[in-house]
Amino acid sequence: MTQNKSIVLMCTCGDTLKLDYQFMKTRLTQMPQVDSVEICRLLCQEEGLDKIRDAVHRAEGRVVIAACTSQKIRPRIEMALARHELNSSQIHYVNIREHSAWVHPDAEEATRKSVDMIRGAVKVSELSRSMETLTKKVPSHVTVIGGGIAGIESALSLEQLGYEVTLIELTERLGGHVIELPIVAPTGRSGAEILASRLNAISSSKKIHVRTKTRVKYIEGEMGNFTVYYESDNGVEDTMKTSAVVLAMGFKEFKPTALDEYRYGKNPDVITQLELSKMLSGGRLQRVSDGGPVKEIVMIQCVGSRAEDYKRDCSKLCCTFAIDNALEIIKKHPGTHVRIVYMDIRVPFENEEIYRESRQMGVDYIRGRVSMIWEQQGKTHLRFYDSLLNTYFESTPDLVVLSSAILPADGVSELAQSLGFAVEYDGHVKELYGKLRRNETRRRGVVAVGSVTRPQFVFESVVDAQAGALIIHNELQGGTIERMARGAILNTDDCVGCSLCAQQCPRGVPLMIEQKNAETTTKRTTENGDDKEEKILFKASIDTLNCHACGVCQSLCPSAATQLSFLTNEQLWGQIEATLEGAGQDYPITLCFYCEECAVSTIDIVGTMRYEYAANTRLIPVPCAGRVSVIDILKAFEHGASTVMIASCEKDRCHIGGTGNEIAQTQVDVAKDILSAIGWEPERVDMFRMFSAEPERFIKAVQEMVRRAKELGPTPVHVGTAGKWMEARS
Repeated sequence: MTQNKSIVLMCTCGDTLKLDYQFMKTRLTQMPQVDSVEICRLLCQEEGLDKIRDAVHRAEGRVVIAACTSQKIRPRIEMALARHELNSSQIHYVNIREHSAWVHPDAEEATRKSVDMIRGAVKVSELSRSMETLTKKVPSHVTVIGGGIAGIESALSLEQLGYEVTLIELTERLGGHVIELPIVAPTGRSGAEILASRLNAISSSKKIHVRTKTRVKYIEGEMGNFTVYYESDNGVEDTMKTSAVVLAMGFKEFKPTALDEYRYGKNPDVITQLELSKMLSGGRLQRVSDGGPVKEIVMIQCVGSRAEDYKRDCSKLCCTFAIDNALEIIKKHPGTHVRIVYMDIRVPFENEEIYRESRQMGVDYIRGRVSMIWEQQGKTHLRFYDSLLNTYFESTPDLVVLSSAILPADGVSELAQSLGFAVEYDGHVKELYGKLRRNETRRRGVVAVGSVTRPQFVFESVVDAQAGALIIHNELQGGTIERMARGAILNTDDCVGCSLCAQQCPRGVPLMIEQKNAETTTKRTTENGDDKEEKILFKASIDTLNCHACGVCQSLCPSAATQLSFLTNEQLWGQIEATLEGAGQDYPITLCFYCEECAVSTIDIVGTMRYEYAANTRLIPVPCAGRVSVIDILKAFEHGASTVMIASCEKDRCHIGGTGNEIAQTQVDVAKDILSAIGWEPERVDMFRMFSAEPERFIKAVQEMVRRAKELGPTPVHVGTAGKWMEARS
């Protein structure tokens, strides 16, 4: 076969797609980059898979498959090729079913659109290179920060997977808050009982090394080569190499000293739920002030929770903590009267049962608010409002117990600065994607488990820790990372040291490396307008195996030093040109770049639902909306697009790490400014965000851009006035 030619395989989906396949074959065969075109009935079945294997052999890997959604057919094809040890990295997919045949009833228009999109994929295939599997040896060592239930379970799970683990705990013992719980619902066991077997397993393990009274100061490096800087309680500082990090610092209880109405910190008989738990675990119940007996307790819910100044939302655990403690008191100290003052009781899962049990056991639930606490004649006085009876009552409890808010542990924000993971508004570690990428953070090789991400019950923290260990194992693969080199590749010679990639990468992959013998120079324009030669002191370094292949660095790189191995600038520009071959004044085309996560799912659903939209649209997939640069947008206009749109994930839902879509928005905004500056209408380009199942949203976006194309008329490119600083009018 002639070098760089591709074989095109078109699937008829069991002869159900109303497309003119013979016309498509004739047109595509005329392309010099195409070796042959074959029409297949069912590419996803064994006969079709055999044809794909044969095509991969004959075309040296360059195959374009025009069929159904790649979300369905791609995994099947890759598995079939892997069984025969064939490389699938140069196969490119075009969805002619959900993106053409099923959404455009006009067979001629659907066929025309399919040809254009296949033509674009052929150009990408022509310039593609085979991506080989790379292997990297890394230390089979993981550092777990936090010695509570989540950290302990993480360490044990990682040990079972074959890793050496260093478990770092800030306090003098392991166990966290759980070890101080007198009862853990719905198990009926104490926290100490739940932890006993785990602590024994850790103490007898030869692979788990525990460092108590140790604080992690900061962490540098990347997955497989992190350096942990830590300090012991005697002030001695040291470092440790590790391949991955588990954040399991748990939570801290809000201390409401600033809320004067509760008298916490002023009245010793006003304590928090965890302080009460610690007292009960020690086998005692007494007034803190004088050690006297306790006959009456008032528990106050939502102290600091659901409050704008402290924690805006519910702390989830407080109601269950209060009920657990109330039941423990009634069972072990009969005759004690327990009141719980609440506005809402929230007890998820099986904890509803302990709520019912507590009512049957005599816990008095009062819906209302505490208005005042004061001391008089050596006693604590409390006034509360019962909203159901619309009456104020006064009481003289022996203990007032505050169900305080659950806040993130100290040190999370400091580690976030050095590791580069994101945090929520309340300081908890932000997971990569709440529905599908739990436990992962924006930093590859760093997972967060347990209550460091949000308030969690004990069993949730255990499951979280086990999941986090598996994520680490999938990444490190036992110390030998073997993965296809599908990601960003950096040409160091072209790097100008601007550090945009390192600053904006959603996953913190690029590192800036000091050039100790800097000889390369770059030009910088001074304030006077003079060009000045400067040495490049730092250059980027990208580990392709750590890269998540979003392409953000490529869209931002001013010198094109970094390129995705599977979608270079030349490939995308060639695809744009080929896809828009039929665009013109008489046939205005809206070009849509769509991300291969939320947007593609939505567009596929549009096809599955057989919704219709204008056929003069062309779709180009990108790994992330952040891959699209200003130049890519302008290239689309250069080659005849009337309007350009980007379909991306919704705000704060970017599957790459939360910022790819924001960077794409910046690119669109800059493109609008450029169009406006050269006399074009900036409304010709726009970005639309959508979740993974919002077909109506995509339909409305397409309709809007098609409407703009019609109303704005031909572009200066169409009428030959481009560059003459005027908007063409028909």
